[in-house]
Amino acid sequence: MKNIIKKSITTIIIMALALTLAMPVTAQAAKKKTPKISKTKVTMTITKKKTKPAVQLKVKNVSAKNVKWTTSNKKVATVSKNGKVVAKKKGNAVITVKVKGSKTLRCKVTVKDNRKPVTKPNPNPTPAPSPKPPVECEHNWVKKTVTKMVCECGEIFYDEDARTLHNRQFVLQGLGGHSFSTDEETYYECSKCHKTK
Repeated sequence: MKNIIKKSITTIIIMALALTLAMPVTAQAAKKKTPKISKTKVTMTITKKKTKPAVQLKVKNVSAKNVKWTTSNKKVATVSKNGKVVAKKKGNAVITVKVKGSKTLRCKVTVKDNRKPVTKPNPNPTPAPSPKPPVECEHNWVKKTVTKMVCECGEIFYDEDARTLHNRQFVLQGLGGHSFSTDEETYYECSKCHKTK
Protein backbone atom coordinates (compact mmCIF):
# COMPACT_ATOMS: atom_id res chain seq x y z
CA MET A 1 0.00 0.00 0.00
CA LYS A 2 2.82 2.34 0.91
CA ASN A 3 4.53 1.58 -2.41
CA ILE A 4 1.35 2.45 -4.34
CA ILE A 5 1.07 5.81 -2.54
CA LYS A 6 4.73 6.57 -3.18
CA LYS A 7 4.36 5.74 -6.87
CA SER A 8 1.24 7.93 -7.16
CA ILE A 9 2.97 10.88 -5.47
CA THR A 10 6.02 10.45 -7.71
CA THR A 11 3.80 10.36 -10.84
CA ILE A 12 1.95 13.52 -9.77
CA ILE A 13 5.21 15.39 -9.11
CA ILE A 14 6.65 14.37 -12.49
CA MET A 15 3.47 15.50 -14.30
CA ALA A 16 3.46 18.81 -12.42
CA LEU A 17 7.10 19.44 -13.33
CA ALA A 18 6.44 18.54 -16.96
CA LEU A 19 3.50 20.97 -17.17
CA THR A 20 5.50 23.73 -15.46
CA LEU A 21 8.35 23.37 -17.94
CA ALA A 22 6.06 23.08 -20.96
CA MET A 23 3.94 26.17 -20.23
CA PRO A 24 6.58 28.90 -20.93
CA VAL A 25 7.76 27.00 -24.01
CA THR A 26 4.17 26.78 -25.31
CA ALA A 27 3.56 30.50 -24.59
CA GLN A 28 6.83 31.45 -26.27
CA ALA A 29 5.98 29.31 -29.29
CA ALA A 30 2.54 30.92 -29.53
CA LYS A 31 4.12 34.37 -29.30
CA LYS A 32 6.53 33.58 -32.13
CA LYS A 33 3.71 32.42 -34.39
CA THR A 34 1.74 35.70 -34.20
CA PRO A 35 1.72 37.12 -37.77
CA LYS A 36 3.06 40.66 -38.16
CA ILE A 37 3.30 42.86 -41.26
CA SER A 38 6.71 44.47 -41.90
CA LYS A 39 5.24 47.98 -42.39
CA THR A 40 1.88 49.52 -41.47
CA LYS A 41 2.48 52.85 -43.28
CA VAL A 42 4.34 53.48 -46.55
CA THR A 43 4.93 56.70 -48.52
CA MET A 44 6.18 56.50 -52.11
CA THR A 45 7.07 59.42 -54.37
CA ILE A 46 6.84 59.36 -58.17
CA THR A 47 9.59 61.38 -59.86
CA LYS A 48 10.82 61.97 -63.43
CA LYS A 49 13.51 59.31 -63.02
CA LYS A 50 11.45 56.93 -60.86
CA THR A 51 8.01 56.71 -62.45
CA LYS A 52 6.99 53.47 -60.69
CA PRO A 53 8.55 53.31 -57.20
CA ALA A 54 8.05 50.04 -55.34
CA VAL A 55 8.33 48.63 -51.82
CA GLN A 56 8.41 45.04 -50.58
CA LEU A 57 6.02 44.09 -47.76
CA LYS A 58 6.42 40.89 -45.76
CA VAL A 59 4.43 39.01 -43.14
CA LYS A 60 6.58 37.68 -40.32
CA ASN A 61 6.06 34.36 -38.52
CA VAL A 62 3.98 32.81 -41.29
CA SER A 63 4.60 30.95 -44.52
CA ALA A 64 4.16 32.89 -47.77
CA LYS A 65 1.79 30.18 -48.96
CA ASN A 66 -0.73 31.08 -46.26
CA VAL A 67 -1.17 34.78 -47.13
CA LYS A 68 -3.22 36.62 -49.76
CA TRP A 69 -2.47 40.22 -50.78
CA THR A 70 -5.06 42.72 -52.09
CA THR A 71 -5.24 46.48 -52.71
CA SER A 72 -8.15 48.86 -52.16
CA ASN A 73 -7.23 51.04 -55.17
CA LYS A 74 -5.44 49.52 -58.17
CA LYS A 75 -5.21 52.91 -59.88
CA VAL A 76 -3.04 54.25 -57.03
CA ALA A 77 -1.02 51.16 -56.05
CA THR A 78 -0.91 47.49 -57.03
CA VAL A 79 0.36 44.53 -55.00
CA SER A 80 1.75 41.21 -56.22
CA LYS A 81 1.10 37.79 -54.68
CA ASN A 82 4.50 38.13 -53.00
CA GLY A 83 3.68 41.50 -51.37
CA LYS A 84 5.51 43.82 -53.76
CA VAL A 85 3.68 47.19 -53.87
CA VAL A 86 4.09 49.38 -56.99
CA ALA A 87 2.95 53.02 -57.10
CA LYS A 88 0.81 54.05 -60.11
CA LYS A 89 -0.41 57.59 -59.48
CA LYS A 90 -0.96 60.17 -56.73
CA GLY A 91 -3.46 59.13 -54.05
CA ASN A 92 -4.10 56.75 -51.14
CA ALA A 93 -4.63 53.00 -50.95
CA VAL A 94 -4.79 50.27 -48.32
CA ILE A 95 -2.90 47.02 -48.84
CA THR A 96 -4.62 44.12 -47.06
CA VAL A 97 -3.05 40.74 -46.35
CA LYS A 98 -5.24 37.88 -45.19
CA VAL A 99 -3.40 35.27 -43.15
CA LYS A 100 -4.89 31.80 -43.29
CA GLY A 101 -6.30 30.84 -39.90
CA SER A 102 -5.32 34.18 -38.36
CA LYS A 103 -6.14 37.91 -38.39
CA THR A 104 -6.12 40.31 -41.34
CA LEU A 105 -3.23 42.81 -41.53
CA ARG A 106 -3.20 46.20 -43.30
CA CYS A 107 -0.69 48.74 -44.59
CA LYS A 108 -1.69 52.31 -45.53
CA VAL A 109 0.01 53.50 -48.74
CA THR A 110 0.39 57.18 -49.71
CA VAL A 111 1.63 57.98 -53.21
CA LYS A 112 3.00 61.45 -54.03
CA ASP A 113 3.91 62.87 -57.45
CA ASN A 114 6.74 65.43 -57.74
CA ARG A 115 6.65 65.66 -61.54
CA LYS A 116 5.69 69.00 -63.05
CA PRO A 117 2.44 68.90 -65.03
CA VAL A 118 2.91 69.11 -68.79
CA THR A 119 0.85 71.84 -70.42
CA LYS A 120 -0.66 70.56 -73.66
CA PRO A 121 -0.98 73.04 -76.54
CA ASN A 122 -4.51 74.10 -77.34
CA PRO A 123 -5.47 72.52 -80.71
CA ASN A 124 -8.05 75.24 -81.26
CA PRO A 125 -6.51 78.48 -80.03
CA THR A 126 -8.80 81.43 -79.60
CA PRO A 127 -8.29 83.82 -82.51
CA ALA A 128 -7.07 87.29 -81.66
CA PRO A 129 -9.84 89.88 -81.69
CA SER A 130 -10.06 91.93 -84.86
CA PRO A 131 -8.86 95.50 -84.47
CA LYS A 132 -11.66 97.96 -84.07
CA PRO A 133 -12.10 100.40 -86.95
CA PRO A 134 -10.98 103.92 -86.09
CA VAL A 135 -13.78 106.05 -84.75
CA GLU A 136 -14.33 109.12 -86.87
CA CYS A 137 -14.38 112.44 -85.07
CA GLU A 138 -17.71 114.15 -84.85
CA HIS A 139 -16.28 117.52 -85.77
CA ASN A 140 -17.19 120.61 -83.89
CA TRP A 141 -16.11 123.38 -86.26
CA VAL A 142 -15.08 126.72 -84.75
CA LYS A 143 -14.63 129.79 -86.93
CA LYS A 144 -11.23 131.48 -86.53
CA THR A 145 -9.53 134.51 -88.06
CA VAL A 146 -5.80 135.04 -88.68
CA THR A 147 -3.95 138.13 -89.92
CA LYS A 148 -1.86 137.52 -93.03
CA MET A 149 1.10 139.87 -93.62
CA VAL A 150 2.34 140.06 -97.21
CA CYS A 151 5.79 141.54 -97.87
CA GLU A 152 6.47 143.49 -101.07
CA CYS A 153 8.95 140.78 -101.97
CA GLY A 154 6.14 138.22 -101.97
CA GLU A 155 6.86 136.51 -98.60
CA ILE A 156 3.76 135.83 -96.44
CA PHE A 157 3.91 135.86 -92.66
CA TYR A 158 1.34 134.98 -90.02
CA ASP A 159 3.57 135.80 -87.07
CA GLU A 160 4.73 139.30 -86.11
CA ASP A 161 8.13 138.13 -84.86
CA ALA A 162 8.86 136.36 -88.13
CA ARG A 163 7.86 139.44 -90.11
CA THR A 164 10.12 141.68 -87.98
CA LEU A 165 13.11 139.32 -88.36
CA HIS A 166 12.61 139.24 -92.13
CA ASN A 167 12.49 143.03 -92.37
CA ARG A 168 15.57 143.47 -90.11
CA GLN A 169 17.74 141.44 -92.49
CA PHE A 170 17.18 143.96 -95.24
CA VAL A 171 17.77 146.93 -92.92
CA LEU A 172 21.12 145.49 -91.76
CA GLN A 173 22.15 145.05 -95.37
CA GLY A 174 21.36 148.75 -95.99
CA LEU A 175 18.59 147.93 -98.39
CA GLY A 176 15.93 149.63 -96.37
CA GLY A 177 12.85 148.13 -94.84
CA HIS A 178 10.17 146.39 -96.90
CA SER A 179 6.60 147.43 -96.78
CA PHE A 180 3.86 144.96 -95.80
CA SER A 181 0.19 144.72 -96.54
CA THR A 182 -2.18 142.96 -94.13
CA ASP A 183 -5.20 140.85 -94.83
CA GLU A 184 -7.48 138.73 -92.66
CA GLU A 185 -8.07 135.09 -93.49
CA THR A 186 -10.96 133.10 -92.07
CA TYR A 187 -10.78 129.30 -91.48
CA TYR A 188 -12.51 126.63 -89.41
CA GLU A 189 -10.84 124.38 -86.80
CA CYS A 190 -12.33 121.35 -85.03
CA SER A 191 -12.25 121.83 -81.26
CA LYS A 192 -11.82 118.04 -80.78
CA CYS A 193 -9.23 116.85 -83.30
CA HIS A 194 -7.93 120.30 -84.38
CA LYS A 195 -8.42 119.50 -88.02
CA THR A 196 -8.82 122.61 -90.21
CA LYS A 197 -10.72 123.40 -93.35
